[in-house]
Amino acid sequence: MESCSSVQVLTPDDTIKLYKYRWVVIFIFGLYAAINFSQFLQFTIIADILKKYYGVDSLLIDMSAMVFMAAFIIFFAPVGYIVENTSLKTTAIISATLTVLGNCLKVFATLPDRYYVVLISQSIIAISQIFMLIIPSKVASSWFGADEVSTACAIGLFGTQIGIAAGAAVPTLMVKNGSKDQVQHELNEMFIYNIIASMVVLVIVIIFFRSKPTTPPSRSQASLATQEKDKKLTFWMAIKGFVRNKDFMIILLSFGINFGMWNSNGVLFNQIYTTYFPNADNDRDLGILTFATVLSGGCLGSIIFGYILDRTHNFRLVSFLVLFANLLSCIAQAVTMLMRSRIGTFITVPINGFFSGSLMVISYEYAIETTYPTPEPYGTSVLNGVVYVFGIIFVVILDLVFANVGYPAGFGIIIILTAIGTFSILFVSPVLKRRNANLLLNGQQTQTQPVSS
Repeated sequence: MESCSSVQVLTPDDTIKLYKYRWVVIFIFGLYAAINFSQFLQFTIIADILKKYYGVDSLLIDMSAMVFMAAFIIFFAPVGYIVENTSLKTTAIISATLTVLGNCLKVFATLPDRYYVVLISQSIIAISQIFMLIIPSKVASSWFGADEVSTACAIGLFGTQIGIAAGAAVPTLMVKNGSKDQVQHELNEMFIYNIIASMVVLVIVIIFFRSKPTTPPSRSQASLATQEKDKKLTFWMAIKGFVRNKDFMIILLSFGINFGMWNSNGVLFNQIYTTYFPNADNDRDLGILTFATVLSGGCLGSIIFGYILDRTHNFRLVSFLVLFANLLSCIAQAVTMLMRSRIGTFITVPINGFFSGSLMVISYEYAIETTYPTPEPYGTSVLNGVVYVFGIIFVVILDLVFANVGYPAGFGIIIILTAIGTFSILFVSPVLKRRNANLLLNGQQTQTQPVSS
């Protein structure tokens, strides 16, 4: 029994409780996710410096981020199986430990002839990230009530976006375009800070993170616990069900295209920006822009739209409005780039990030609503796999188009694909399976009041 106070939902029996410790759990998840995700754009954001230092081309620098996508595509099935068959705490410890190992290996990558060590260390951290991408909705569903899971998921994903923002800002501040000796010293310093931060977080996870409360937080979770005792659904059984689930397949297409484009844009942003603004203070600009973009979307936008979903439960309408606004802001960003308006770019890029960065929490929760009672890790792992497949394809295609045809053609492809993903969401049915399960099992609108455990 948790020693902390709890909130009890007034239901016909005494089987549902919300523990205040749920806020500690979601905070710890966000914290250790932030440390991991700070590695994602760590090298691509200073690509112009590292190309000269390591003597490699742009594609190899991009690979430091693309390995995160490739690792997920390759390993999401076995990792999803591990997540579903172990406790959340064991999952968190495995993930945090792999992040520490990857960061420790990076200190051997400071010499100019050891870029291969960068890719190996990034691959280890990428495998660690798979666990984090699969479990946010499971953490939220395991600890939070039916009318707060989207907000909780957004808070958990807040950590991933803070990490990306930090990973974009810190390298631009710590690693300057100087001599090889200077770059080597600054890289080594940055890697050591990574090790210290990841080790501290691992200790916090081991001591304070908990898998689940004593009592389920919602009727749907209580029902799932009963079903799991009766029959264990395997990952491949779930895949067969997903293929027959029209709504889920449309969600994969819509959010796969749009969020995949968001990921590819992050990988290629250094290349795009330095092409249109070659005389700007690129290191500072890229750090500020990426930080502001991720903060506005992945952090602020995710919380706002997660709260809206919890209040309205109108997933299709909210999804379409956010996707359509993302399309318009994508067009605006392309226009300001083509006009070489630095001020305009500083306005349109964060606005685009506000909507693009919010797609993660919306897609996670929407996927779970359409696949319930299938375990959350199965649906989110497939969703992320599709997102990363699109992300890799877009990086490769756009890299080739930018180099051989030109940036206007590349922007045109981005806009067309984003439009396809946006309007396809309208074909999802309004049925919300998890929401309906909670309403059916509760039998009536519930209220909460504080009690002591």
